[in-house]
Amino acid sequence: MTAPLVVGPLQGYRCWRVDREGGQPILRSLYHSTAWPAAGPLQASCEAAAHCLVAWVRHVLSRGAVGHAAPTWGCECGIYGCSRLDDAAAIERGSQLPRGPLGDPCQVVGVVFLWGRVIQHEHGYRAEYARPLKLLAGPALWRGREVRLLIEAVAHRYAIELVSEVGELTRR
Repeated sequence: MTAPLVVGPLQGYRCWRVDREGGQPILRSLYHSTAWPAAGPLQASCEAAAHCLVAWVRHVLSRGAVGHAAPTWGCECGIYGCSRLDDAAAIERGSQLPRGPLGDPCQVVGVVFLWGRVIQHEHGYRAEYARPLKLLAGPALWRGREVRLLIEAVAHRYAIELVSEVGELTRR
C-alpha cells in the first residue's frame, strides 16, 4: 500500500450514461445511479462505508462518525478515470446498460478532470473530485436523431466540449 497521490488536475477517460431526469439531460455513472452535477464537481464518497457490517461495528464501538475519506486504499471508493482511452472504450463496449431513446444504448466516452486525493492504479485513477471536460459524439455513437439531440443537450447543460473525433479527446 502506498499513500494517495495528491496533485493538480489529471485528465482521464471514462464513460457515462446519458439520461433525462425531471426533463433535464444528465450524466450518470455507468455502474451506479450517481448523477453527476452540472454546476460543479462530483465529490466522491464511500458507499460501502455506510452499508457494511464493519462500518456499523466501528460506529457502535466508537460512538462516532462512520466512514472514511474517498478514495482510500483497501476500498473501491472514488471516482474512476482510465489513463488510456482504449481502456475506457473497452468499458463502454462491455457494459450492459438500460436502453436510451429509441432503444439504443445512450452512453458516451469522454475526458474527465480528476483532482484532490488521487490514487493511481495500473489502468487509471480513483479521485476525490471530478468534472467532465469533453464528450465524444462521433457518427458511430449517434444511432439516431433523438440520441444525438440528447448528447448535444447534455454537453450544453454541463458546458463541456462536444468533439466528433477520437483524436480530439486526447488533445489538451
